[in-house]
Amino acid sequence: MSMGQKFYVDTAVFRYRSGYHEINAFLAVPSVATPMPAIVLAHDVYGLDEHMQDLAIRFAREGYAVLVPDFFTTRSGISAPSGTIVSAQTLRRNAPDTIAVADVRNGYNYLKGQDYVDPYRVAVVGFGFGGTIALLSAAQTTELAAAVNFYGDIVYRREQIGRVKPNSPADMLGLVNCPLLSFYGAPDSDVSRQEVELLERTLRGKNKTYELKVYPSVPNGFFNDSRPESYRAQSARDAFARTFNFLDRYLKA
Repeated sequence: MSMGQKFYVDTAVFRYRSGYHEINAFLAVPSVATPMPAIVLAHDVYGLDEHMQDLAIRFAREGYAVLVPDFFTTRSGISAPSGTIVSAQTLRRNAPDTIAVADVRNGYNYLKGQDYVDPYRVAVVGFGFGGTIALLSAAQTTELAAAVNFYGDIVYRREQIGRVKPNSPADMLGLVNCPLLSFYGAPDSDVSRQEVELLERTLRGKNKTYELKVYPSVPNGFFNDSRPESYRAQSARDAFARTFNFLDRYLKA
């Protein structure tokens, strides 16, 4: 487990090409021997905010290069503002899964082109909306070495299927191409206990390599220390340690 030693981290805000446009991104790179493992960090509905930038630095201090794509970059190249749950939900309604997954894939391609990154040791880690994108990326991208999903959606209701959400994550689980670690809290309006059971049953039935940890007494969103209404320190610390045990196993072994 690598959480004992911490590394100096360089950071940058920049843009990289994803499809026909460029998107904003945050990059954190530690001072470790190269080529190093890397993470594409998928943000939640609050966007590429200070919390996600801080989280990228925390991951980088454990010896990973970390790229955080801004899924909410507009066509003009400006990051759409978030901050409240209402504005965040509006942004989510205008951020199609297919584009976000493409941003992850092109983020991987950007990292692959850097001589300090080992292209065979890149994972995706996502939270909330980003957890959903991590799940979908694990199923739709063959290059990833591992994926970590913090309380992403599992089942889209029939009325939700459309341009923004064309494929329910549950329907894609059989296509997962890499080891997958998932975390969930107590059942809520977005993710039910039955859906978490479906996730595990499907992954097990398809002989996928996976780990699942449920914290039954804390809300989903427990990892976000900028949201005191949902943050739970003890569960967050445990999940952080489990995440690096998992990543170290598949990206540093």
